Amino acid sequence: MKTRKVLIVDDDQLTREQLSRELKRQYCEVFLAGDGQSGLEIFAREEINILLLDVKLPDVDGLEFLKQAKELRPNCEIIVVTGYGSEEVAIQSLRRGAIDYLEKPIKFEELGASLGRAQEKLAQKEEMSFKNSILVVDDDTAVLRPIKRFLEKEGYEVMTAENGKDGLAIIENNKIDVLVTDINLGDMSGIEVLQNAKKRYQDIEGIVATGEKDEALAIESLRAGALDYLNKPINLDELLISVRKAVDNINLNRNRLYRSRELKISSEIIAKMNEELERRIEERSKELTQTQTQLFQTSKLATLGEMSAGLAHEINQPLGGIALICANIKKSIERGKLSEKMLLEDVADIEKSIKRMTRIIQHIRTFARQDALRFIEVNLAETLQSAMSLLGEQLRLHEIEVVLDIAPDIPKISGEPFQLEQVWINLITNARDAMDERELKIKDGRLPPQPDYQKKLTIAQVYDPTTKMVQVSFTDTGIGLSPAKKAKMFEPFWTTKEVGKGSGLGLSISFGIIENHKGKIEVETIEGQGTTMSVFLPIGGIDDAGN
Repeated sequence: MKTRKVLIVDDDQLTREQLSRELKRQYCEVFLAGDGQSGLEIFAREEINILLLDVKLPDVDGLEFLKQAKELRPNCEIIVVTGYGSEEVAIQSLRRGAIDYLEKPIKFEELGASLGRAQEKLAQKEEMSFKNSILVVDDDTAVLRPIKRFLEKEGYEVMTAENGKDGLAIIENNKIDVLVTDINLGDMSGIEVLQNAKKRYQDIEGIVATGEKDEALAIESLRAGALDYLNKPINLDELLISVRKAVDNINLNRNRLYRSRELKISSEIIAKMNEELERRIEERSKELTQTQTQLFQTSKLATLGEMSAGLAHEINQPLGGIALICANIKKSIERGKLSEKMLLEDVADIEKSIKRMTRIIQHIRTFARQDALRFIEVNLAETLQSAMSLLGEQLRLHEIEVVLDIAPDIPKISGEPFQLEQVWINLITNARDAMDERELKIKDGRLPPQPDYQKKLTIAQVYDPTTKMVQVSFTDTGIGLSPAKKAKMFEPFWTTKEVGKGSGLGLSISFGIIENHKGKIEVETIEGQGTTMSVFLPIGGIDDAGN
């Protein structure tokens, strides 16, 4: 059996000693280093086949050590050793060429699987066969010699012992694959030797031989873990068949162990990569959600800024009424004509005006507030009325005729009312600006004279029971869009308005809101004649996450 040179680089002396003992048992020539610098010197000097490398060293970065080792000896198989919770470092090591990794405290079963895989890889590279090792234990030297010669001729590495104690010592210090033992030994029974061997190393296969033809002994041997039972005098051909059966069993189990280890490592790599991918996706989703929320809020505040003139009028009207009532009360007191009935009526009118202002201010505050999405049952007609309460006066000042065509008994949808209201406000203000632009171009001669031109906005709502969709459409008599402009209208920051008069966010944000509501927006537009923006929303349940 070819001796492998193994270098152990670990700053923990106890770990080095324990690993060294196990590796020597597996016919390895072992070199030890307690720090990275010493390890690199040994690695450069010796033809190291297998490197056991602790990635946490006091003087050298373990990953850098691994990189240098692979550059110096590409055929060297590297097994990294990590502490608890260092899986990410281990995964990086595997990506850089390590064949396996072991976590401290090291389990000898996993160490054996890792070393077996490393030796298998080395043998494949060198195209050499691996010799299985056999220990024959018998107190009769006349039996040992011919069996040893016979099995060596068959290509096996053979060791012998004349008693159980020596046999166990050989097993303790050497990697034994198959144990062939006589039942009757001088110091202990062969069954005891087999039991002790299997207790320490479970991958040993046992064959028991005896001169006594006793079925009870045979059954006891099999129960102790023996693979086969032979009668003396041993027929060498029968022994060879049993040994080959044991070796086949060992190779099958080892291949299963190695492939299981490879699958485990591959699964851990995939799990780690998926975990990292999920973490990045979650972080990206949070960033996108935060950005989207900020854009929604920016759009709402910009909308409120544009509506300031109309809102001021809405509040000034009841304030003017209150001022007039107060003046009348004052005059009535001066004339001595203020009756209790008149005072109660005036107070009632003041309360009515205050309630109107409170309702407007409360609505503005709620609309402007930045809240988490909360999907509830929504009456779309009410959201349209709320949008018109904020924009109605502004549309009047722009001399725009508004026609509301709301069908009765429209089913409610599940949605976020203030986001939907924001969509209506964006679509209405776009329609307003489009009609103002057409009017301006007619007046300054950029469009032919149109004496009958009238600015008109029609808002309609219908329900299609076939598709179970509610359609809300906004039809204006504005400037319209060319096909090229229509193709870009939902792109963020794209706008037809002058610099400083539009952010280019309104339609893109509206598109995102409707998409989150599982709806869609369709556009019909004719350049120079007008546009219809139709929003389709499904009835039915959507949860707070928009699902």
